[in-house]
Amino acid sequence: MFLKNVWYVAGWLTEFEPGELAARTIAGEPVVFFRKQNGTLYALPDRCPHRWAPLSKGRLEGDDLRCMYHGVKFDADGNCVEVPAQENFSPQLCLQPYPVVERHQWAWLWLGDPALADASMIPDCSYLDDPVRRFKTGQLDYEAHHALISDNLLDLSHVGFLHEKTLAAPPEGEPEDKKTGQSAGGSAGKRIETGVRYENWRVGDFGRAVIQAKSGGTGDVWSRLDYVVPGVFISRVATYPAGTAEACDFGTPPTDVEPLSDNISCQAVTPMTERSTRYFFSSGPRKVDVTDEEAEGMWKVASAAFDEDLDMIEAQQKIIDNHPARRMAWIDADRGPAMFRQVMADLMRKEGTPVDAFPPGQKAAGSETADQHGMVEAAE
Repeated sequence: MFLKNVWYVAGWLTEFEPGELAARTIAGEPVVFFRKQNGTLYALPDRCPHRWAPLSKGRLEGDDLRCMYHGVKFDADGNCVEVPAQENFSPQLCLQPYPVVERHQWAWLWLGDPALADASMIPDCSYLDDPVRRFKTGQLDYEAHHALISDNLLDLSHVGFLHEKTLAAPPEGEPEDKKTGQSAGGSAGKRIETGVRYENWRVGDFGRAVIQAKSGGTGDVWSRLDYVVPGVFISRVATYPAGTAEACDFGTPPTDVEPLSDNISCQAVTPMTERSTRYFFSSGPRKVDVTDEEAEGMWKVASAAFDEDLDMIEAQQKIIDNHPARRMAWIDADRGPAMFRQVMADLMRKEGTPVDAFPPGQKAAGSETADQHGMVEAAE
């Protein structure tokens, strides 16, 4: 029901303390994480092969992990090294370890074929390592299918309605978006190799205090959002002196032009089970742009908006589950989510995973539901 040959965010690195066992369920698989005495993070199936007792209820003995049901002990590579009162034991007592990479403040887990675990496939979230930013991080657990959360992050049209009391819609009278090939308001995007990208400019923006403070008037706001498999969101919003957008022909701003302000966000959607998902999020304005107090205020607003998403999507999931045979209608703003579903569907077919693993009424482009609603055409 889940992609396996992808890198999932298992948690913030700060969640995995030395000397402690950390249990997680990721894409339906129970996993136990622990650090060896040299600090390296390891992951094993959270299931003793003897009687399937959870190893997360065991204990660490140096670099080894002992099951506390019958005392079977394993090394960090999953090899059985001891069975109490028994000299010889079956090789079936061994475990297959999961590849783990610690990068960009996250622990990344590979559930598929270990021979295919290429660390270069990990999305570039290096913004999280940038010391010039005031980072805030958090996470939420959803009682909802992961695809619904991905849809939400790719559907920018909902911001002015669901978040009218927090993020809010742009004030009336502001200039329309200048696009780099996308529709106004971010209702469309373009497919990239492993996901979807939105990119646009807002010209003559009056609504940001930092622009007025640094330019004495207006500026141009450039934004880029990449959403890549299995559900990693990388967003940057930067303001520039007025005229920058036109000077670069409404394309990507040149690196030699210093932005007036620059904020990034890296987020990740990690399925736990078919109806539960962990959502990791962050915000990173530059230290030169905001004070600690201002960063905290921005974080409170963003956190409140994330709570609004949680409330709506969990309510949406309940309705889907109560009416599994009914199908949803689609609007133009669904083109981005449709494209990402097409990317996911292609990877699922490649792995031999049924495309119908998507929730009822929200199947991937290329499925029967998607075909009947023109989703394949919209995604191309």
